[in-house]
Parts: sequence; structure tokens; C-alpha cells
Amino acid sequence: MERKLTGLFLGAGASYNVSMPLVWELTTELKNWLTVEKLKRFNAGWKEEGGGHPDEVIEDFISVLARDDLHYESILGYLEVQSRRQRSLSSDYHSLYAWLVQMIYYTLYFKHVKGADFIVRNLELYRGVVHLYEENTPLWVFSLNHDSIIEMIAKKFSIPLFSGLNSSDMKLPRRNGEGEIIGYIKVETIDQQTLDHGAMNFPNPGEKGIYLLKLHGALDLFAFNDGNDLLKLVPDEETPEAVISVLKAANEELVYLAPGAPGGIARALNEIAYADSDGEMQFLRRSLLSGARKFHEHGSQVLPKSMLNHFRSNINFLTSLVCVGYGFGDHHVNEVIKGWLEFSSKRSIDIVSPGIAQVPSFLLHVAPQVRIIDSGAVEYFDSIAGIERTPLELMSKEIAAASRKVGPQRSAQILEDFRLAEERRTDEAVARALEIYHSMENCNEQDVEKLVERLRSEIGLSDKDYFSRLLALLKADKCS
Repeated sequence: MERKLTGLFLGAGASYNVSMPLVWELTTELKNWLTVEKLKRFNAGWKEEGGGHPDEVIEDFISVLARDDLHYESILGYLEVQSRRQRSLSSDYHSLYAWLVQMIYYTLYFKHVKGADFIVRNLELYRGVVHLYEENTPLWVFSLNHDSIIEMIAKKFSIPLFSGLNSSDMKLPRRNGEGEIIGYIKVETIDQQTLDHGAMNFPNPGEKGIYLLKLHGALDLFAFNDGNDLLKLVPDEETPEAVISVLKAANEELVYLAPGAPGGIARALNEIAYADSDGEMQFLRRSLLSGARKFHEHGSQVLPKSMLNHFRSNINFLTSLVCVGYGFGDHHVNEVIKGWLEFSSKRSIDIVSPGIAQVPSFLLHVAPQVRIIDSGAVEYFDSIAGIERTPLELMSKEIAAASRKVGPQRSAQILEDFRLAEERRTDEAVARALEIYHSMENCNEQDVEKLVERLRSEIGLSDKDYFSRLLALLKADKCS
């Protein structure tokens, strides 16, 4: 008798509520940052350092960046294609591809570091995942996301998490600006032989916990040993904050001092150059897999292509799959999902996405096994767990959504203006109350209590009043 297990498949929309970007949001952010003038200035600087690219390559890159119909994955795909067919310029196009992937890494990395407080505060919205964890042993989670949100959710709710790698004695030495060792980063590792020909290290028989497989690489996943093996950073505490802390340590404290280099530190394209415990230079290659040719037979990528085989194998443990926030833009992944559904009529998939109205075309022939659910990620998790949010929690979600729609810069300005306006409003109300108090003759305790109550009413001290004013301001700006 087949054991019934439900698993999760996560796309970008699953991390939306903690400010991780959707495809077009990330594209807009990158294009706004990478202006024509900035790109040309970068290239001029690269040339001064002995590198850089021919003007024709830069102009070609600029032409695709200017297209409104191309998101960043398509742009990366174009650079990959040009690298293959423009043989004399292959290294230039490949270098630009690797550089843009590195920029994507840093964009997501800084969203974790600079937005840490917001992320941690809003992890509570994902409490419904606990229900799936309690109902499934194990809870398989397949993710296309580079972010570390699912790891932080596991820490938040004390859910054991297994990534398929092995515990290791290997430690990465953290160093200060003088090159002195100030600590170590623990890691899990897996070798290429096991990845290509064996099973990953997920407990068998199954244990309570999340079995996590990241198909497109991750911020905390790197290739090492000349790119042959993989390692994953291990937080030093069982808290969500520790997940971000270890990311920060890897990106800022794994260094190789190089006098004469910019900043005195050796840097490598899409890699971290660092000194091991013996002072020897080593490299960690960032694993992000992005572009239009992921898992392509003739494509090159840091993340082993065998990861797709592990997905194909492990999805067969499931009888149902909940697909959250995925737009079905990866052909190879789609083929695995389709084949999994075709194998048995007892298998089913729930597709959770806001505004979804139709079964994806590649699944129409198995449509009776497909259920579409018009919902956001956290709303879906709440619904299956029977969680009812308080009015303040719902209002907080509205504020986060409204802030996102006006954009990060405008949102920050609105919040600062709101803070100043609230201070002025409070000061003015207090001044009026004091003026009334001083004008009162022979006031008793009851008079003072009435005055205090009036002051409270004017200021609006409750969280609901405060959130209502802020939400109204954000919505008004969005409509203007």
C-alpha cells in the first residue's frame, strides 16, 4: 500500500511576504541600478585593470537590457546563447553572464542582511507550514528559490531540516581586516561522485523534519575543490537570525589579503577567494543557477546537473504536491512534474497562486489530477492549518503589501515622513492638553482623568489607530 505523503514545491511567490522579489520585480531593480552610463563606466574601469570587454559586446548587452519584454532570466539566457555562437567573443559574453549572476546574488544577499528585522518579524506568517510538517514524515520541500527563507522558517518553528549533505569536519576560517582568524564557519559537504551516482544524505527511513532540495542553487550553497563538490553553510545557533549571520560571515569574513588589490582583498568573479587555515588561497563558487538554459545538455553551470535527477527520484515519495508561487517557467522541472503525475492517477497537485484561473497547458491532459487555488502563499498555509489571523496581523500584512507597491525608496520616505508627522501630532496634542490643564481652576482627580482620556483619544495610542493612519497614507500615495 502506497504511503500518502504531501510535499511542497516553492517558487518565488512563496517568499513574497518577507520581501523577496518576484521575477519582474528583481528585473526592474537590476535595470534601474544598471544604467547605460554605469555599465560603460564599469567596463572602462575593468579595462584599466587589464580586463573589460569590446564595445560591440557592451552595446549588445545594452540592447537587450533596454527591452521591456525581457526579464533577467531571458537576458542571462541571451548572454549564454551569444557565448556559444560568438566564438571569438565567447569569453566576454560568458564573463558578463557570470558577473550578472553575481549581481543577482548580491541583490538577494543584501535583501537578507538589510531586511533581517522585517524578515524575522514576518516569519510568523508561515506558521501554517508547521501543519504540513506535523502531517508528513518527512515533509519534502523542493525549492527553486535562492533565498534562505525556508531555512529561517525551520529555525523559527524548531523544525529539523535536512539538506541531503553530510556533516563535515571542514571549517572555513573567518578573518578580520588584518587577516587574523576570528572564528570558523561550519559546513556540510557532499562530493561529486555521490551527487552524480549515489543518493543524497536524507535520513532513511524517514524522520520528522523538512527534507530540502534546492534545484537552482542558493545563497548558502557553494562549489569547492575545483568546483567538483558542494558545501552548505551551517548556522552556529538555532535561530532565524543565525541563518543570516552565517551568510554575512561567509561574504564578509572569508577573505584572502592581497596588498595592491582594490581594498587589499583578492576578488574573483562569482566566487569567494579566501585563505584556508594554512593561509593557502581557496575558492568557493557561488551556486546560483539562472538563465534560460538551466540543466541544458550543452550548457555549463556550477550546480551539478544531477540535482535534477535527485528531484526526479525523490518526488516519487509523494502522492500529492503543493506548488506555491511557481510560474512554471522551467521546462526541465515541468517535465519532471508532468512525468510524476502521469505515472499514477492517484497522484495530485495543488497549484497555489494569486489570480490563477487555468490549469497550465502542459498539464491539461492530466487536468483531473490538478487543482488550482487562487491564493497567496501565507493565506494558503493559514487555511490548511485552520489559523485565523487577528485584525492587527491582517492590517500588518496590508501595510507590507502597500509598502511594496510604492517601492522601497518611496516607502522608506513615507515611513520617515509618517514618523515625523506622528511626533508633531503628539507634541501638539500634549501642548493643547497642558494649556487646558493650566487654565483649569480647582481641578480634581476626575477632571485630570478626563483630560488624559481626551489626550489619548486625540493621539490615537492604540496599535490599530497607528496602523490605520500608516495604511491610509501608503494607499493614498499609491493612488496619487
